Amino acid sequence: MEHVGILLDSSVHRRIPHGRTGQESLAQYELEAASYNLIPCYMRLEDINLSAGTCRAYIHSENRYKLNTIKLPYIIHNRAMYFTTASHHKMAGLIQRGILIYNLRNRYKKVQIHKLLSRKPELVPHLPETEPATKQSIARMMGKHSDLIIKPSNGSIGTGVMRLTQQSAFWQLTFHPKPGKWRQVRFKPGRLPSFLPARIARKEHLIQQRIPLATYEDRPFDLRVTVQRGMTGEWGVTGMFAKLAASKDAFITNVARGGSAMTVDRIFPSVFPYVAADKLQSSIHHLALTAAHQLSAELPHIADLGIDLGITTAGELYLIECNGRDQRYGFRKAGMPEEWARSYREPMAYGRYLLDQKRSALLSKTSTLLQ
Repeated sequence: MEHVGILLDSSVHRRIPHGRTGQESLAQYELEAASYNLIPCYMRLEDINLSAGTCRAYIHSENRYKLNTIKLPYIIHNRAMYFTTASHHKMAGLIQRGILIYNLRNRYKKVQIHKLLSRKPELVPHLPETEPATKQSIARMMGKHSDLIIKPSNGSIGTGVMRLTQQSAFWQLTFHPKPGKWRQVRFKPGRLPSFLPARIARKEHLIQQRIPLATYEDRPFDLRVTVQRGMTGEWGVTGMFAKLAASKDAFITNVARGGSAMTVDRIFPSVFPYVAADKLQSSIHHLALTAAHQLSAELPHIADLGIDLGITTAGELYLIECNGRDQRYGFRKAGMPEEWARSYREPMAYGRYLLDQKRSALLSKTSTLLQ
């Protein structure tokens, strides 16, 4: 049995002895890792000693988690987010020691991802028009589209998302000034609400054409497609589910913002009665995998993506955004336990693949030296 490192945020790591790790199921990691002769060890970046080549990590033993000092694992699955220069230097130090870190970075700016995807001609028709949000770009997009989304370029789970809609001679901005409360502000063209330019100047935002999403029982929905590398090292679709907005007037589908998760098998037959379900799912898989291949050609070490796809009533597909740290719990909320388990299994399978590749490379090198 060999160790696989699971790099966690400090907030999750410190709760391991109390069994309160939120959406991260350590027991599922252990179950899936065992089938590949791997032992997960749960680490924090700050507990790594580069000079000694060791780290302190929690390992499950005798029905509890024990903190051990161990030799650095050869492979590390990153589930943490680090933004400081010091943390980036430490990650670079691990790589220099020959440590393989997959999902080295799992948060990218949405504008950056859009630009990378737009380099693939096949994907361009599936990309909503998107620009960095400035006063000028907002005015330009308002001249072309009647329904727009403004959101933080680094945001997640729907935080800070705003909707800009044209209503006769006025425009309306819908935003979230505080948790649990929505507010609408009307204004004339050319006169943005005073807080908006200040907000986009303070934090980078993007403005994006809003896709007219298909609805189920009057609630708009989009799709979350989990795409991961597994035992062969190749990308595959682990599973997908629909994310439904909380109401017919809501424009955020995130489960963490009041949305619901549901299987596409339940939704597609009534929403798309004249389209073969297997053909539609095949198109979705193809688009998600094409996006994953394009991003992995540009971004090193990615192995785990949660891709949000918009789908219209006509069955047209759009790449809304790609998440580098899929939260996975949507599968459980949608009643898809096998797909949820597989979302843990594939990263462990990929870890075994990386270890086997490393061992093969070392054997080949040794054989060459002995000749």
